[in-house]
Amino acid sequence: MLTSAVPTTSGPVIGLAQNGVRAFKGVPFAASRRFAKATAPRPWMEPRHCTDYGAYAPQPGHLDGAQENACLTLNIFAPDGVDRPLPVLFFIHGGAFVTGGGADYDGAFLAARGPAIIVTINYRLGPLGFLQLHRHGGALAEANNLAVSDVLAALDWTRVNIANFGGDPDALTLSGQSAGASLVIALASLPQARGKFSRVLALSAPGRNIMSAERADEVARRVLAELRVERNADAIATLPLPQLFAAMDSVGRKLADETSSGTVFGPVLDGADIAREPREVIADGHLRHVPLWLGSCRDEMTMFLKSTPPAAMIRATERQVRADLGDPGWERLLACYRATARADEDPYEALLSDAFWHRPMTDLARDQSAAGGAVWLSRFDHRPTLEPFLSQGPTHGADNACLWAHLPDFIDRPILRRAGGPMTPDDIAVAERLQASVLRFVATGAPDTADVWPRFERGTERLAIFAAPSHLARANEGERFRQWAELCKGGRLNETNETLLASR
Repeated sequence: MLTSAVPTTSGPVIGLAQNGVRAFKGVPFAASRRFAKATAPRPWMEPRHCTDYGAYAPQPGHLDGAQENACLTLNIFAPDGVDRPLPVLFFIHGGAFVTGGGADYDGAFLAARGPAIIVTINYRLGPLGFLQLHRHGGALAEANNLAVSDVLAALDWTRVNIANFGGDPDALTLSGQSAGASLVIALASLPQARGKFSRVLALSAPGRNIMSAERADEVARRVLAELRVERNADAIATLPLPQLFAAMDSVGRKLADETSSGTVFGPVLDGADIAREPREVIADGHLRHVPLWLGSCRDEMTMFLKSTPPAAMIRATERQVRADLGDPGWERLLACYRATARADEDPYEALLSDAFWHRPMTDLARDQSAAGGAVWLSRFDHRPTLEPFLSQGPTHGADNACLWAHLPDFIDRPILRRAGGPMTPDDIAVAERLQASVLRFVATGAPDTADVWPRFERGTERLAIFAAPSHLARANEGERFRQWAELCKGGRLNETNETLLASR
């Protein structure tokens, strides 16, 4: 049934009420022109029916009929009958900065279980959100970090309006997965976002979160050349979307073959919107008063190894480790992983997963803890009985499938065209634990009691393992840790390779 109208700064909205949850879908939080900063949406006077997801952000596989000027929408899931302001989970989707959208994340189950307010958003993807063209001036003068500005606009809209839906704007958790986690970490470090969130949850963030301005300029130059508009860059603002995305695909493949990177997109250290590396900001203690949860999946790299051809990040990560530690260091590590591999483990994949995902997240946790901040570290080791995880194990996105499940079923993801399905008892047990921890973190700033899951701190370095059964481990134990520590001589790898943004 339809809900009563809820006022917003843009105009009143009507949603759908079902099973004790009100869902407001496709609510415009901003409007956009191609390669320009988002602006406030055109206001409306009559109640707007927000009962279905809005237009997807243009992306491969969803370009026909794309509405690029109307894709900046969000979705709100709010429990009925709660007489107090509820904490808010503000979620930024992943998808390698080129795919995905809020429609893949139905937050009704989490909202009811919380109770909590769940907000999922769209932002501009691919060239429309990440192509850095501002140095060319004219119609392109605003084209830098547009996706970051989109997410900031969604956050601002939520802060101003969420109380009307029953949410507490002062208890907002900034959260995301994969590319969305990269945006979360970048956003959390910005002065312009300070005070607009109270906690941070980042799942499967790549090891490096920011692209250099020089790298972004090179990508832009290559795209303009591919489109043959180098001498009239403004023309890119009117090209058909299929032509623009085809050029980006071509440039991406060439970069993967011709450079040590392969990364095309990501937030950019442009000196304006993003002036400092997020890791420096965290190490300096600017987030010490913000609880932080960092998570990853055990076999992150399996999905990328099994892609056809294997993702460019595979080759680039190996090249980076070899460059940092030398060929003998690489061979020593690989020998260690082979000697310590589980029966079902690919040692090469495990080494790359540690280099690209797990070790950088652990380093970030160390920075936050050393600065005096509260931080929790987790790893998801459960294999959901849902493809691609059933055949690939707890690879990239396995935790996401369980977090958004509507127990006892996994949900459909229409944008990625992945079907859901029934869960096993182990799936349900692990998903219940993960969801309870997330909702507790959103409500209290801690995912569990200190005796069950203590903070990550130097020395003990506790790591929560989500599995059947879940348990605690230590991030600084084992032969693999010892080999890395000796090879790195107590320091970090030289994380200059921009490939560390190429996540899904």
